[in-house]
Amino acid sequence: MSIATQPSAVIDHPPRRGGAVNAPRRKIASRRTTITLTAEAQEIVERFKSASGKSTSAAIDQIIQRSDPKPSRLKVSDIGLLVLDVPFRHVNVTLEDVKRAEDEMDREYVERLMRRKEEPASKGNSRGRRK
Repeated sequence: MSIATQPSAVIDHPPRRGGAVNAPRRKIASRRTTITLTAEAQEIVERFKSASGKSTSAAIDQIIQRSDPKPSRLKVSDIGLLVLDVPFRHVNVTLEDVKRAEDEMDREYVERLMRRKEEPASKGNSRGRRK
């Protein structure tokens, strides 16, 4: 695999309104890179492109970013339970949602219990019973 890069340019932006006047924002521009991929890698990029509708550059960029290892979100709580640590901004569960889920679980449990009681006992193997 060969890689050729062109140096990136630094772009100066005018300061924001109400921001610091003497501290211009600087943003590093994207690098233009030429790469050579194996046939298998090219096939992966093409499948990702067609599935996501992105350009080749955007597809490769996203594939690389996804491959960056992330820390595990599974944590052990103080009482020893394994919990999923999700950032609060991604949690949209209200107390009403929790109560509704509990009620549904209770209702399903009672329904299963009632079905078991209604089922006739099997007459097959009658171990331990004497006539």
